[in-house]
Amino acid sequence: MAAKPERPSPIEALKDRLPGESILDDLTEQLDRTRRLLTSNPETAADEALSRFAGEAEVEARIAADFAAAGPLANPGRFLEAHRLAIRALEVLDRDGSRDPTVSRRFGPLRGLVRRGVEFVAEYIVKTYAENVVSAMQRLYTRREPQAPRGSTERAHLSQARVEIERVAPGFRGGGIGVPALVAGGAAVPLLASASQYLGAVDFLTKPVLVGLFAGLFVLFGLLSSVLLSGAAVAHRRSKLIMRQPLAALWETVGNCGNPPEDDSRLFAAIAILLSAVVWIVIPIGGVVAYLVT
Repeated sequence: MAAKPERPSPIEALKDRLPGESILDDLTEQLDRTRRLLTSNPETAADEALSRFAGEAEVEARIAADFAAAGPLANPGRFLEAHRLAIRALEVLDRDGSRDPTVSRRFGPLRGLVRRGVEFVAEYIVKTYAENVVSAMQRLYTRREPQAPRGSTERAHLSQARVEIERVAPGFRGGGIGVPALVAGGAAVPLLASASQYLGAVDFLTKPVLVGLFAGLFVLFGLLSSVLLSGAAVAHRRSKLIMRQPLAALWETVGNCGNPPEDDSRLFAAIAILLSAVVWIVIPIGGVVAYLVT
């Protein structure tokens, strides 16, 4: 009697029916690895699984270098000098990081309003960045101080720097721009309520009103995109000019502590680019569709 042909496994049958075998290969490999882990030596199966991540040698070497650091400070003799320079840079950043941005003349009569908006955005980014830098310095000093032997020069330097950064930290929190924004928002509520009484009598389904509405949205989103992008550019340029070298010097004297914090200008630039896409793609298409269906 002839033996019955062996039926293919569900995974093999699925591979014959569907494209993209690489995904199914990965799934089959995971199932086989799990089966070996349950039926054979767990340590052998675990070693095979971990061997797939051998490409992280560079990261592991950096971790080993951090552990092998000789002391809490790479250059104790220059640490306090670098610390004082960073504090001075923070003062200059807080004062001049967003003040008096340059705005193009193409905005015409709206130039003053746009300048204020650019300064507002840049101020928010700069002050948030300064707060993050102070927090990073405070965290770094606090963690390195216990690593220094009692009575050592490194311990004294780190203790002095920690006390100083804790003393100035409250001045870099909040930024002071939330309150004006809240006041402006509260003042706008009754104005919008009064305007809604007049807008309630407007028929928004007529073509002239739709054209005016989409034109207004086009201008508004265009201005917002330009303000966000300009403010992010001003904040990034000045933050880099004022803080890059002092922070690099400080992080170098501490040693084996990663990279200094960066500002959030890239996030705001991404939002500005998204708004630009809305301005040039979504709003025109929506306006044309609304005009044709009415």
